[in-house]
Amino acid sequence: MLKIGCSEQILEVPLFAELYGYGPFAGRRNIGNHDPLYCRAVSFNDGKRRAMILYTDTCTTDDLYAREMRARIATELNVEADGIAFIATHTHSAPKLGRPEVGIGFGEPYPEFQETWKRAVMKVAGAALSDEEEIVSAEAGAAPLSMKLGVNRVEVEKDVTDPAIRWAKFLRADGSCKLLLHNHGVHGVSMNLPFHKLVSADWMGAANRLIKERKLADMPLFMLGACGDINTYTSCNKLKNDTAAELIAGQYIADLEKDMANGGEKITDMAISSELKTFAFPDVPQTAAELRKDAGLFGELMKNHAARLEEMAILLEHGKDLHSYHDLQVIRIGGLSMYFIPGELFVEPGMELLEKSPSKHPFIATVANGNGAYFPSGSDMKNYPTIESVKDCKNNCAFGYYEIYGYMHSHRFKYRDDIASFLIDELLALKGI
Repeated sequence: MLKIGCSEQILEVPLFAELYGYGPFAGRRNIGNHDPLYCRAVSFNDGKRRAMILYTDTCTTDDLYAREMRARIATELNVEADGIAFIATHTHSAPKLGRPEVGIGFGEPYPEFQETWKRAVMKVAGAALSDEEEIVSAEAGAAPLSMKLGVNRVEVEKDVTDPAIRWAKFLRADGSCKLLLHNHGVHGVSMNLPFHKLVSADWMGAANRLIKERKLADMPLFMLGACGDINTYTSCNKLKNDTAAELIAGQYIADLEKDMANGGEKITDMAISSELKTFAFPDVPQTAAELRKDAGLFGELMKNHAARLEEMAILLEHGKDLHSYHDLQVIRIGGLSMYFIPGELFVEPGMELLEKSPSKHPFIATVANGNGAYFPSGSDMKNYPTIESVKDCKNNCAFGYYEIYGYMHSHRFKYRDDIASFLIDELLALKGI
């Protein structure tokens, strides 16, 4: 028997809190709300074990915040720590969630919002446990898209994007849907210029709202798939109004609703298992002298990059560890497996992970449990072997290059070329206990 509990709360955003995304030092101070941000909690209880997903309409999560709040939930609410996951939707129109030294310049953290989020997490987590009720059946499927919702901004000619919406619904005895998990990979960037100073949950928030309005589920929970290189196919800047999020969400929900109406595969095994493990991510260590040399190369191209590299050199000389340590996690409910990745995995290695997964119904949740930034494909890493390689770039130099050579904004070493393969291998090795 599986029990599920759900809870949600709107996150109030103070005026003039900086919003996160769209490049360093953009000065995007909030001037008002376009649509609300939510903090949600969903608990799963099979009678022996519990798991919990904490969802937030923000651009990223933060490693230390996730660990802090996981420990509090485990201690105060008696939920096993390995089964507690934190996910974000990757909207670029919400305040930063995390510390100043991660993603320097992309939006200064606003202390009031950070505390609002922490209080909300504990409130919705406790309320979800109190809301647990029996689920009598569940089913899952993958809805093919009738049209692409995104474009590959890195490899434009190949234009590989996520082809489907993965979903799982959990039903009560009366046939109503308590919870709908839905999973797809497209950046939350439809609400950009000229509305980039308004708070918004972007197209993912609009999709969740439509799910409720059409009574597809009492609680929708979106999980961002692998899309480090995928932007929405349209934006409010292109349409010259603020309807892009609604347009994308409407197309998304039409395909999702059609596939759900056709029925999915029954999930008969409701047993919960989970595993969470901290890893040293593979990187390319450098000396202070090497960092300063690279800063010189960046000097003509991007002054912000050069400044961060100089800071890294100073930190290294002061004994700072500039390696990356992040958590990987899997939560399973029978044949449904959810892989939690602390950053932005590119779409092609994401599809590889889904194909290699032994689970019948694999989901990928990126920007989860931490902020490790971009995890490009091996092929794209090789397209830009050095900082200077951008000088020889003939097409689309900003993207692809940017994802690989933006590491200094978090004061960490560059990832090795095999970072995506490392993630796939280690996630598949997490069996869950």
